[in-house]
Amino acid sequence: MRKIILILFFILSLNIHAQKGSSQFSFFGGYEHFPELWESKGYNIGVEFKHYLNNHIYVLANFHAGINDGSKTTNYTKGDINYNFPLTNSVRDYMLGFGLGGDLLQKNRHKIYMQGTAGIGSSEQYKDGIILSPGGAYDMIKTFEEKSTRFAISVSAGYDYQLTKWLSVGVNYTGWQIGYEYKNSINAKLGIKF
Repeated sequence: MRKIILILFFILSLNIHAQKGSSQFSFFGGYEHFPELWESKGYNIGVEFKHYLNNHIYVLANFHAGINDGSKTTNYTKGDINYNFPLTNSVRDYMLGFGLGGDLLQKNRHKIYMQGTAGIGSSEQYKDGIILSPGGAYDMIKTFEEKSTRFAISVSAGYDYQLTKWLSVGVNYTGWQIGYEYKNSINAKLGIKF
């Protein structure tokens, strides 16, 4: 434990570029993994605001929208007839969070950071299912809808490169927990410092 504290102290004592009182507004977007869906590949977009309390620690607010439009074709035989049903499963996740973050490394134009937020999230899911008609003569597709608003958290680790005094680019890995569902994303980021 003592070694870890010494290493963190050393990293935090390196060259400092973030200034107390400065702020940054960022746009991000990228690939998001939806493990509970038929088609797990989706994408996300969002915005983030950081305000530095000192040279390393900042408060932040972020908004995230995760989007997935998956589909699956179900084939089966009933009697002598082959059935093909295209089924869709779509999700829209939204989160508004507030939290803290810190720069672990600041060296020249490079910055490595970690941050976390807590807030509120909402999820809308639409899932198709095959149901039998009342007489059992034919099958049909019905869309089931589920909407909920729940507690949400996010944790990010990322890297920023300062292009100019006011513009930076970066990448991050973020885990999103909205209610009981965990999703993760890899994002590209564009930041404006003021």
